[in-house]
Amino acid sequence: MNKILTYISVLLLVVAVGCSKQPAEIIYPEPDYATVQLSSPSAVIGLEGGSKEVFVSTNRASWSVACEAEWVEFSIEENSLTIFVQENDTNLSRNAVISVVAGSDPDTAVARFKLLQLGDEVVDLSTEATANCYIAPTQTMLKFRADVKGNGENRDNSRYVTTYGVKIEAASYADVVWEATYDGDKTRSVRIIDSEPVYADGYIYLHTGDVEGNALVAVYDGGGKLLWSWHLWVSDAEMSLSEANGLQWMDRNLGALTTDMGNISNRGMLYQWGRKEPFLPSPAEYVVMPTHSYDENYDLTETEEEYAAIQEAIEANRIMVNVNNPQTGDGEYEWKYVGYPAPVALNAPGNIEYALEHPTTFLACRTDIPIGEYLFDWYMQQDLMNTSGVMMQSDSQLWGDAEQGTEYKTLFDPCPPGYCVPPRGAFGEIPSEYACSYVSDEWTKEEYGWSWSGGNGDFFPATGNFDVSGLVGETSEKMLYWTAESFGGGTSGFGKAATLFVAYNDVYYGIYPLLDESVAGSWYSYGARAYGAALRCVKEQKND
Repeated sequence: MNKILTYISVLLLVVAVGCSKQPAEIIYPEPDYATVQLSSPSAVIGLEGGSKEVFVSTNRASWSVACEAEWVEFSIEENSLTIFVQENDTNLSRNAVISVVAGSDPDTAVARFKLLQLGDEVVDLSTEATANCYIAPTQTMLKFRADVKGNGENRDNSRYVTTYGVKIEAASYADVVWEATYDGDKTRSVRIIDSEPVYADGYIYLHTGDVEGNALVAVYDGGGKLLWSWHLWVSDAEMSLSEANGLQWMDRNLGALTTDMGNISNRGMLYQWGRKEPFLPSPAEYVVMPTHSYDENYDLTETEEEYAAIQEAIEANRIMVNVNNPQTGDGEYEWKYVGYPAPVALNAPGNIEYALEHPTTFLACRTDIPIGEYLFDWYMQQDLMNTSGVMMQSDSQLWGDAEQGTEYKTLFDPCPPGYCVPPRGAFGEIPSEYACSYVSDEWTKEEYGWSWSGGNGDFFPATGNFDVSGLVGETSEKMLYWTAESFGGGTSGFGKAATLFVAYNDVYYGIYPLLDESVAGSWYSYGARAYGAALRCVKEQKND
């Protein structure tokens, strides 16, 4: 039953009329539209029930309140709305939306108040530590801290912390930015987050649905500005750890739901280097890609006819598998992949704040401004030395770049609590800057990916990637995995980041191109920070 209560006030209109021989100037009033605002957008009530008073501000003589939840009552007195919540005898969390409507048809304004009553159990995801990502089970009432940004650490060379700090202030409400499944099923994607998230007392509360997947939830100020967002990795799967190169590795990509070969939900999310915001991989099924034949000198061993036939089959498959995933579920945003170059940022903290406020926009590298070689990074387009002599663009260290055995998880690290982006040397030793290590001897080619046979034996799927323009590509063909290791410094540095990548069907660790170090800083090559690549998190190493 929809309960409706209406408040009507009496307005006294006084008109003063005077005499004048001068012609009066005619002033047309601005259009008068109904408005309504609430002193608070949401509330969380305990199991025992309670009340919440909300003040209503409107430019209309009357306003009404409606709510379909039987466990909610309310009363109105002048501009005050008091909400009464009964004791929760179901022991399950429950949500209600209260609509405050000012004016009358067709001139009405509506404000929505989100009400959450807790059940007998709420899981706090941020108990051990805060993070930019949380692993969350399905069909569970959750909460996590929303008063501190990400990992709450202040170690970064971007000048973001000294400019904006790590505390989240002026937060007003929470909402779903996007939610998505791997198969592109929009019907199932809306069941990842059940009901609407509620912000109260420095926490975000939400209930996960019955479908595994990924979602982004954000907190906003009263004017609708996105202040910070968190990735919810909704999965019931048990994850295991294994050791390789002195590190404890997750058995799956960040955001993946399975480790099964050939299952598209093993892809995980894709990230631009240094950003915490995840992007969706292709939702298309894996295919077996034909490959060209090379000899030991990387010379083709095919006839022209054979080459043309293989290339035609490859291109046909690429059209099928390299597809953007547009899912947003019940989120308020849309994905912006291609055609959105990073704003011109010549000083630290660069485009970090812009990236935070536009979490679904892939920030493509710019090729339209003559700023030296620094055109492939979404963060900045030139270097700037800080007070410690660090070049802010090329040595930004947004993800750490520390040696193994040291504590280095940064504010923007996208891994969940207790985990971090793989550190320097994670996949082996790189001989020098703008070079790479041939590591194929440690990797075994599988269908749809590679197994780290010389490491922990785990499977790394050919997830594909986003190139520096935002185009999704190489799905089912190649793997590209980030580490925190960065290259560059001063005028000779190009701000590259180390990746595990495949070239000519061989596996390398470092940056591409392989054969000519003089062009290793090219904006288009692997290691350019504007690329979107996969992540395999490792157990965080902390100093004693």
